[in-house]
Amino acid sequence: MESQTPAPAIPSVRASQFVILGLRVLTSIFLVVSLAILLSNVLSGDQDHKIHFYDYVPYRYMAAAIVIGIAYSVFQTVVAVIRIRRENHRSMLLDFYGDKVISNVVATGAVAGFVMTAQLQKQWGDIVKIDIVHKYIKRSHAADGLVFLAFICTFILSVLSSYALPKKVY
Repeated sequence: MESQTPAPAIPSVRASQFVILGLRVLTSIFLVVSLAILLSNVLSGDQDHKIHFYDYVPYRYMAAAIVIGIAYSVFQTVVAVIRIRRENHRSMLLDFYGDKVISNVVATGAVAGFVMTAQLQKQWGDIVKIDIVHKYIKRSHAADGLVFLAFICTFILSVLSSYALPKKVY
C-alpha cells in the first residue's frame, strides 16, 4: 500500500487578498517615509546656500515617482479593502497593468536616486567626510533604499496580479 502525500495547500483567495493588502500598505509606508526623508534632507553650508532635493533632476524624478507610487498604492489599498469586504474580484486588468507600470516607475525612481547619490559622493570627494555632508548622503541613501524596498513590494504585487489574471480571464 502506497502512502499518499497530501497535496500542497493552496492559499485561499481570502488569504491572498490579505497578503496583497499587506504589500500595498507596506508599499505606501515605504514611499511616504522615503518622501518625508527626501523633503527634509537639506544641506546648508551657510545662510545663503542650501542644497535641496529639487536642485537635482534625478531627485526630482525620484520624488515624482514616489508621489505617483503613493497615489496608486493608496488607491489600490482602498480598492483591496473594498474587495475584501464585498468579496468582489473584478478589475483584474487594472491590477495587472497598473502594477506593471507602477513597478517600473518606482524602480526607475529608486535607480535615479541611487545614481544621483553616488554621483554626489564622487563629485564631493573628501568633503563627504564632513559630518553635515555625511549626514546628507546617509539620508539620501536611506530615501533611495526605501524606494527600492517599495519597488520590491510592487514587483511582488506585479507577479501576484499576473497569477490572478488567468483565473479571471478564462
